Amino acid sequence: MMVEITRNNFEEKYPEIEGRLRSAVFVAVDTEFTGLLSDPAFKPSLFDTGSERYGKLRRSTEHFLIMQVGITAFRFIEDKNKYKASKYTFYVFPRSFASIDNIFMCQSSSLEFLCQNHFDFNKFVYDGVPYLNQKEEAHLRKELSKGSLFHQLDRTVDLDDEKSIQLVCSRVAKWAASAVQGDTLDLNNLDICQGDIRLSYVMHKELRQRFPDIWSFPEGGLIRVKKISHMQRKALEENEEQHKTLEETVMHSLLGFSRLFKLLTELKKPIVGHNILLDLMIMYNQFHEQLPTRLNDFKEEIHRLFPVIYDTKFLSFQMRKILIKEDMWNSNILSHLYCFFKEGRGRYLVLYSPIIELEDGAEICNPKETASNVSEQSQDLNVKFHEAGWDSYCTGYCFIRMAHIFAHVTCGSLVFGRILTSREHLLGVSSKKNCVNVIRANISHMCLDGPDPPSDRPNWLHVQAKGFRTIDVSKVAELFARYGSVDVKPFTRFRALVAVGNHGSAKDIVRQFQKHKELRVSYYHPLWHSSVFQTFLGTGAVVSCGMCAYFLYRQFSNIQTPSARSVP
Repeated sequence: MMVEITRNNFEEKYPEIEGRLRSAVFVAVDTEFTGLLSDPAFKPSLFDTGSERYGKLRRSTEHFLIMQVGITAFRFIEDKNKYKASKYTFYVFPRSFASIDNIFMCQSSSLEFLCQNHFDFNKFVYDGVPYLNQKEEAHLRKELSKGSLFHQLDRTVDLDDEKSIQLVCSRVAKWAASAVQGDTLDLNNLDICQGDIRLSYVMHKELRQRFPDIWSFPEGGLIRVKKISHMQRKALEENEEQHKTLEETVMHSLLGFSRLFKLLTELKKPIVGHNILLDLMIMYNQFHEQLPTRLNDFKEEIHRLFPVIYDTKFLSFQMRKILIKEDMWNSNILSHLYCFFKEGRGRYLVLYSPIIELEDGAEICNPKETASNVSEQSQDLNVKFHEAGWDSYCTGYCFIRMAHIFAHVTCGSLVFGRILTSREHLLGVSSKKNCVNVIRANISHMCLDGPDPPSDRPNWLHVQAKGFRTIDVSKVAELFARYGSVDVKPFTRFRALVAVGNHGSAKDIVRQFQKHKELRVSYYHPLWHSSVFQTFLGTGAVVSCGMCAYFLYRQFSNIQTPSARSVP
């Protein structure tokens, strides 16, 4: 079962979603963004430390938005060795309200990519579930407490909204003329206000101001109007003044998806994602509060919100260390990893791999499928990739398969020949929790609950142009690219530094360029290749040459002087 959640059914589906999350063993998430890179200066580099990469991501993504969130809750049925998955796709959009009016960036390539994968941009804008971060929520509550919110909104009502308000008031006036105390009139809020929270709030205020003998109540998707007495009206006004019922209803609606994000932080369920670092950062910035400047502060906060996080990208790299080459996948991008575990070979690397079933009872992996059927089904499934709900399901699917393998490796004979529990699956990967993959950096991953690991990349290479010629960084990058992933940056006018993706590539470059006509390549040493040390060597050479010349001159003078004296 996969359910699309928009502002039209969010409130209706919320209790169901909450129940699924509460009963889940873990929750898998995925997101789709309006962009990834706001400036070429923020491109990933093999030179980046963890702090540098975090800084780049923070500055690059602070103005991009999440348009779609995928959440899949996995619960375990132990006596059937089965995980059941409930997956949801949320369209989210930042609604303008009073002084809140978000400005965000889009990147052409990202939108084009989503278009190719059939993303529905109309649902994003028209039907996206609203949300507020903590700063926006506090700001709106302050405006509500001052009582100035209605006047601010009233000034922003356009001509079409005025017509809607007038039509509703005319209808209520006609009804009120013949209605008696206790009679009610239900108005479809969705038809009248088109889901506009701002207009709905103004409509309630306007009705209460115009008609002294009625009161309006927000009832789900309805505006319920009731004919009341003078005493009832006075009591309702006093209650409204005390409890701000209408304002709280508006805040409840505006918070929207932020309420679900807060629920996830309260439940403390393990969170699973694929290459999850960027998802965590943008979710934190969008649904919680502005990202901290320092990496350590972000780690502390995200660990407080989500104490247990797993990254299936990181897990796949760790699994490579224990699988033989014949059992390996070709690529660990999500779609390839999912198909590897789905189509049989990855699923049956160890015995008693659990069934993974959707809530509608459809088992996604059938080991009896023929090769042709598998191929055809894979093509159909590929259409769904890059849809957040589907990707979150595939992420959780891969996590279960890898956790099952790791549990057998970790526990050994303790679990041999029997079905494992969900607790044992999580125990099998517990040593890898809170480690998130970092793409193309000086480190392979970040540790969200402690210091980052030391770099396992090769030492940088030092490249110098022979003959004191100005070094061409672009040419160096082009020459070295054939050996693997490299990044090059200028060091001085005549020298450059090169970061290489792996040790084999670094060795190949140093060996192949030993006798190069234009470049001198060696492993970089911070002392020997520093500008200060090079200057010292140059100065030392000049001084040494001067001293040698002086010494030779004195020796020559000493030889010549006695000979001159011997002449009669």
